[in-house]
Amino acid sequence: MLTSYKQMPIWDEIPKLYPARCQINETIKPEEIYWEWKNNKIHLDYYPNSQSKVKIILLHGVGGNGRLLSFIAVPLARVGFEVIAPDLPGYGLSQIKGIVSYEDWVQMVNDLIDKELSKDDREIFLFGLSAGGMLAYHSASKSKKVAGIIATNLLDQRLQEVRDGSAHNKIVSRIGTPLLRLLAKINDKIKLPMKSITKMKAIVNDKRILELLLKDKSSSGTSVSLKLIISILDAKYEIEPEDFDLCPVLLIHPGNDKWTPIRLSKIFYDRLKVNKKLYIIKGAGHFPIEPEAIGQIEKEVIDFINKS
Repeated sequence: MLTSYKQMPIWDEIPKLYPARCQINETIKPEEIYWEWKNNKIHLDYYPNSQSKVKIILLHGVGGNGRLLSFIAVPLARVGFEVIAPDLPGYGLSQIKGIVSYEDWVQMVNDLIDKELSKDDREIFLFGLSAGGMLAYHSASKSKKVAGIIATNLLDQRLQEVRDGSAHNKIVSRIGTPLLRLLAKINDKIKLPMKSITKMKAIVNDKRILELLLKDKSSSGTSVSLKLIISILDAKYEIEPEDFDLCPVLLIHPGNDKWTPIRLSKIFYDRLKVNKKLYIIKGAGHFPIEPEAIGQIEKEVIDFINKS
């Protein structure tokens, strides 16, 4: 059983395609920690900094893992933030017993928040990439202890328009989803490749990184259970956006997102009544790895945290 990304050559290769200032090196590199959670072992990329006034928890989406987020974890750690990037259950190197649901993801994030707050009283910000954006919202709604939400996407999968826009195609969205629900009632442990039901080929605009990610079984090339898929589609909202008043929200949406266009995130964003800001990352794909995009993200995150 693999226990470190050092044992996975592909995760030595992928980060080398990131801009130089975003690459893990001897000066800035994560500690790999396993956290015992509900008889499971959750892998964390941890960038400690006791001098940081806040902690940022990075949440990946359905085509990623915690190490994927080193593209922004390293710059944020470089400027002095403490950063934690977990592998969500079912992804990366986290070791899970049984079949997980989206509710497990939300609970895990909440327990991680509590774990960090038990150490000290530093504020916690959640940064969600792709589906991790709405996971950040759900987790903050449940926890009520988060100082701010930063998201690249906010996709309300209850809406048919959003499902159409994020599914592999409308056939999968309109016909495949009901079939998946029926199949899940028979056996929700059945696993399907994420690239067969979502626009995984649009996860990143860099063809070299895309090719590697689609081969990787710990991220974009993984298969997930029907239980997880259906629970993402049917996620329950503890607080509707009109009533959300727990913390400010920054939506930093990629301007050249070929998977989920800005209009899909704005449906939910526009309903939020809390203090919020929308920033369009110029020239950025769904996975905003472009050098100019990372600079914009870093600037907006620093400004958001300082003003929160």
